[in-house]
Amino acid sequence: MQKIINVDDLVVMIKYRKNMKNIYLKVEKNADVVVSAPPRTPNYIIKKLIQENIDEIKLRRNNILKSGYTVKNYETGEKHYVFGKKLTLEVRLGDKNKVTISNDKLILSVKDNYQDRERIVTKELRKIFYNKCLEFLSKYEKIMNVHAEELRIKKMKTRWGTCNINEKRIWVNYELVKYPIECLEHTIVHELTHLLETNHTPRFYTLLGKYYPNYRENDKLIKEFSKKLVGR
Repeated sequence: MQKIINVDDLVVMIKYRKNMKNIYLKVEKNADVVVSAPPRTPNYIIKKLIQENIDEIKLRRNNILKSGYTVKNYETGEKHYVFGKKLTLEVRLGDKNKVTISNDKLILSVKDNYQDRERIVTKELRKIFYNKCLEFLSKYEKIMNVHAEELRIKKMKTRWGTCNINEKRIWVNYELVKYPIECLEHTIVHELTHLLETNHTPRFYTLLGKYYPNYRENDKLIKEFSKKLVGR
């Protein structure tokens, strides 16, 4: 169940969740203000939470809106991050649908103005991302003397990658296409390390440090870049 309330000049989406015991407040990447709460939580409690944090909420929303991280319409002039680089989208009419990256531009050619621009860009960037994953996988499999049977790509909310030990299958979060390339490289090595040590034990981090010595610096980089993407 969902409900909209207004607090000050903010529009707040409330999502009621079964089995939830606490109230969670979040400013989404598109600047929406969302509260997750147990069923039957009184409005005055939610409004009180919003009022107590209203300055921080407005600051985050303003930063997000200034950064241009809103819902993309895939029009000329929009900013898109690809491997940590902020690119300006340029839409052109052409003989076929294609995407190219040239210097600081993301060039989208479309056959006509009725094409699904988001689908075209996503499809092409996924290919680039997948191939880069394969490149790192091939490199580090040889170095680490391990082998992943399968690589898959998907969007994940809470993880940058996962490894199915039994199936030797690695999943990588497609969101990393926005981050500096070393964040992807680090994630690949991290997941391959699980094939040598299942859990995050001291031995795991010793092995990770052996094969990717800068992993601590990249942990900081990915956190800082996440803040940049959401305008914090």
